[in-house]
Amino acid sequence: MEISTSPSVAIIIINWNRYKLSEACLASLRKISYPNFKVILVDNGSDDDSGQALKLKFPEIKLIESKTNQGFTGGNNLGIRAAMKESFDYILLLNNDTVVEPEFLDPLVGFLENNMDYGAAQPKIMYEKERNMIWNAGGGYFRWFEMTWSVGIGQKDIGQYENEKDTPWITGCAILVRSSVIEKLGGLEDKFFAYYEDVEWSFRMRKSGFKLRFVPKSKIFHVASASSKKSEKTKEGIIPPIIHYYRTRNHLYLIRNHSNPLSFVLSLIYQTAKNASFILYLGLNGRFKKVKAILKGQYDGLFEK
Repeated sequence: MEISTSPSVAIIIINWNRYKLSEACLASLRKISYPNFKVILVDNGSDDDSGQALKLKFPEIKLIESKTNQGFTGGNNLGIRAAMKESFDYILLLNNDTVVEPEFLDPLVGFLENNMDYGAAQPKIMYEKERNMIWNAGGGYFRWFEMTWSVGIGQKDIGQYENEKDTPWITGCAILVRSSVIEKLGGLEDKFFAYYEDVEWSFRMRKSGFKLRFVPKSKIFHVASASSKKSEKTKEGIIPPIIHYYRTRNHLYLIRNHSNPLSFVLSLIYQTAKNASFILYLGLNGRFKKVKAILKGQYDGLFEK
């Protein structure tokens, strides 16, 4: 039996009642060219037995079952801890609502192997249903308002993002991280649960001296927001109020933890004005659960420890 000399990679996928999405992701990973990887599937408190069903169909994966939904942060941290115990060289967080190209992992590992001052790298991420449309070509960031966005989102891919570049943050949809960086900094911040945890993790890496890289030779396809939207539209819309709570609260967590005094003041003014206008819009449309969620998120984000 030939032993691979390629660095080892643990690919961590979170499943929560989404068998079909996770099945498609795992099926695409079976076809990748990279020779030395292992998939760790964390079933995050599913109540539809999808974790066990996926293990039955993909016996090669390692299944970790959580009795409760620990969110994006808690679920991934379960996988990260398991991977660290097995001493993988790299850890890739990968959303279960993605499918990957067979060669996607090779450029990411190759870049980090040849650039030791970088802590993490990401692929170019396209929409799954419109594969010529970009979902993420790196992270955008305006420091003074602590604003973040996905570069290129919604743009048709005509080669405008074919060059590698440094990026201020990397989406948790697909981020390959050195295990040595995780040993130094720890995993995702558990209290975030979901939203902005990837930005916070990226900022921690950069504060510790590690650079981050967008590697467009690597490509994957993303359904986008599959876990945050309801299948049926209600009076409150298709996005549950809890999502607005986490987005509001966690952005303020981010501001509190990673801004300087001036950007803290400016970003707080901006976020408060933005939330106030959003509350007015939601109130006029009778979406009072979302109004309450944003108000609670604003309070908790400012005052929770």
